[in-house]
Amino acid sequence: MGYTPVIHQDIPLPMSAKPEDHLSPYADALRAHFPAKEDILREAKQQTQQRRQFKKAAVTVASCLLLAIGWLDPVISTDRLHTAIGQQATVQLKDGSEVILNTNTVLVAEQHLRSRQLHLQQGEALFKVKHEWRPFTVYANQAEIRDIGTVFNVRHSPQGAIITVVEGSVEVRTTQEARLLTRDMSVNTQAGAITDYRCTSTNSAIAWQHGRLMFDAKPLTEVVAELQRYHAGPIRIADKRIAQYQLSGEYDINGIDALIDVLPEILPVRVDRHEDQSVVIRSR
Repeated sequence: MGYTPVIHQDIPLPMSAKPEDHLSPYADALRAHFPAKEDILREAKQQTQQRRQFKKAAVTVASCLLLAIGWLDPVISTDRLHTAIGQQATVQLKDGSEVILNTNTVLVAEQHLRSRQLHLQQGEALFKVKHEWRPFTVYANQAEIRDIGTVFNVRHSPQGAIITVVEGSVEVRTTQEARLLTRDMSVNTQAGAITDYRCTSTNSAIAWQHGRLMFDAKPLTEVVAELQRYHAGPIRIADKRIAQYQLSGEYDINGIDALIDVLPEILPVRVDRHEDQSVVIRSR
């Protein structure tokens, strides 16, 4: 039996195609749907820069808000206090301070976040301030009175204000100047200026709290102006020559009509009363 030898021969096989060759037909479509590596890196860099800018802006806004809060002083509460002619009242404010209102007085008391502001719109008031970190300021006819630990009296007048310190000290400011007042000192303010800066007896300035009126050689014009604050009807001086007559003494604040009636016994005048409660003082 014959034997046929088998001859082995290496036959080259086809090389496998590279993976990317299989995707080549779809490359353009894939690029249209998926960003390139360079685009991804560029986008990441832009987002990082945007985040940094946002953080800087947030820090700036926060700083501005903190600064604004430091300056803002919003009103927390407002109370309007008033008395009628001849009436007096003692009121405790929300901060614990005490205010005594004289006749025919209007006071607006504002409690702010960072301050206490009181506006004396007319009349007269004595302030006993409870000390705390918020400043206590009274405004009266272009005058600004700031408490520095004190008891003080403020009287609103058509021309300005009269400030008298009973205890401690206050700073009085106008549009033109500022003065520091201590105990038993008084000033008048007028047209933005401080006038009549003097030492005084506080007894007469605050006598009204004790139901008294005190006059020390006061001209009749000033006496009548004081009496008018407690009298419903108008009081008028008919003759200019009697306007400078002087009156001294201490009188009951609840007896204004009695004082008017007794004037002819003190000064050379006569008093005419009318049904509308008006009073005319004439020369005798």
